Amino acid sequence: MKEIFPALKRRLRRLTQYITHPISRWERLYATENPWHFDGASEVHRFVETNRIIREMSGPLETILEIGSAEGDQTEWLLNLAHKMRGVDISPTAIERARRRFADNPNAGFSIGKLPEIGVDEHFDLVTAFEIIYYVKDIPRALDMMDRLGHRRIVSVHWPQVRVLDEFLFPTRNASRQIICWEDKPRWLVASW
Repeated sequence: MKEIFPALKRRLRRLTQYITHPISRWERLYATENPWHFDGASEVHRFVETNRIIREMSGPLETILEIGSAEGDQTEWLLNLAHKMRGVDISPTAIERARRRFADNPNAGFSIGKLPEIGVDEHFDLVTAFEIIYYVKDIPRALDMMDRLGHRRIVSVHWPQVRVLDEFLFPTRNASRQIICWEDKPRWLVASW
């Protein structure tokens, strides 16, 4: 009986989110700040390792496009690699939080967009899509868009989702693979091309 009450409380909290944001599951997700818990040790490890992989593959960068920038957690890390960052996310709430977070940094800009049509026409040294490709309905078009916008491209997926890259990325592009482990187990697959 004790397990019922916490579960009921969680569902009631979600009901409030559904009422506040009835259309977008992304807006419901961002009803609370930091819904992905990017400040956790495993996520920080992923950010550090991703930066290492980018440094090894490309060296210094002038510009990065971060697709799926959320509230800007990984943006902070990516700004160590490039002079200018542009973040794009599907959630207006996440973009507003990222804009507030980087209000004093003229090298970071953010806009609302949804893959595969994100409303960006610029060309970037690097285009990233970390932990989002498996949410995209038209993955081939999203990858084509990344090819058009970036000199180099990099994506990552959580380990249980590697089939997405096996199905859509590796058969069509000459992408390299690297595994990021956490606690001695494969946790993410990173592909760059």
